[in-house]
Amino acid sequence: MNDILRLIIAQQQQRLKSSFPIVSRDTEILPVPRKATIIIGIRRSGKSTWQHEKMGSLLDEGVAHENICYIDFSDDRLEFLRLVDSDPAVITDTYYGMYPQKHDQKVYFFFDELQYVNRWAQLVNRLQVTESCEIYITGSSAKLLSKEIATELGGRSFTWEMFPFSFREFLRANGKPQAITDIASRDAIISAFGAYVELGGMPERLVLPKDAMAPIYFQNLVNDVITRDMLLRYNMQHPVQLKRLVHILMNSYSRLITVNKLKQRLAGERNKLSPELISDYIDKLIDCYLICTIPIRSYNMAVQAVNPKKVYCVDHALVQAFSRATSENNGFVLENMVFIALRRSTEHIYYYKTALGDEIDFAVGPDTDIKLIQVCWEMSRESRTRERELKPLIDGMEELGLQESWIITAYEEEEFEDEKTGRTIHLVPAYSWLLHR
Repeated sequence: MNDILRLIIAQQQQRLKSSFPIVSRDTEILPVPRKATIIIGIRRSGKSTWQHEKMGSLLDEGVAHENICYIDFSDDRLEFLRLVDSDPAVITDTYYGMYPQKHDQKVYFFFDELQYVNRWAQLVNRLQVTESCEIYITGSSAKLLSKEIATELGGRSFTWEMFPFSFREFLRANGKPQAITDIASRDAIISAFGAYVELGGMPERLVLPKDAMAPIYFQNLVNDVITRDMLLRYNMQHPVQLKRLVHILMNSYSRLITVNKLKQRLAGERNKLSPELISDYIDKLIDCYLICTIPIRSYNMAVQAVNPKKVYCVDHALVQAFSRATSENNGFVLENMVFIALRRSTEHIYYYKTALGDEIDFAVGPDTDIKLIQVCWEMSRESRTRERELKPLIDGMEELGLQESWIITAYEEEEFEDEKTGRTIHLVPAYSWLLHR
């Protein structure tokens, strides 16, 4: 075991700097003294790449290769560390056995997919207490990490979330302008927005040799989450039903779901699951960052519990592997894009129903700073239909005491002022709105 670890540590120290260009992320991850830095998010969203960027910057600052220890625990050679009776102390014993003089120096530990290691939190806890070090951890399961952090690390950690590329990061990755300064930059950004709608924000998707490979890539990604982050980790007994549930949820993005309707649909396909199991599986899919759900905005928890939730995918292009993309789906795609942009900065996201029962896509923020946002690909030019699209926002603003709200469309820009109340609705193009998220 020690020989394998020594080999892996030595191999990684020879290639700490990434051999491919790295797109800098807008999520500024800052280490906090004497706290482990933990980065969580969907598989292949760029967590490991960020670690390599950080290691490269340390080398540029003059940190020696030997003072950096990087281990990817998804490596099949380290399977022995997943056993119940394994002792994670072998990791640090091996490193300091290779470099005993480093006990007196600052060491930078980068642990990728650390959730695979049995009793990993004990290792991190002991390292922070006994050694001079900075610890960077990545993982694909928010629940597993947060649970162990709470029980083992206490307050000795700080967690950051990493999502797929935002629109601004997408522009950066493709060498496009990231701000509208003139007509040329605006046209370039509008063109890139169309590509972002089609390609999404998963970093590896942007480097596929052929677009025809995208469905296979996305299907493999989802299968990895199902198999490695759920079936194997939790020893689940219903793989067929779980996979079908995931497919249904992916086809239901930007729409309302209920556990009972999911149960009925699965049962109709002879894939029976209890409501309790469906709820548990959805919670685990959220923990793995594959999907997100939002409740209705209400102070009453019982009201939230009995009302449907809206479901979204972590990347709008992922659903291309599970549904046929048509022009009719553009509104759902845009709504999913807006949700993930909002989710990057807050978890206070709900949908809202007016007293008349009309739905508003998003009610964002705490009560002291709540914003109502409606999403549609394009506004109808027919006056009666347009009034029907605006009225829920006017009613919602009146009910919540707000003076302004927003409609996000693909390309349109306009302002509406309600003559009776003086309230304003801002119609903003998504390509511009996303630049600031």
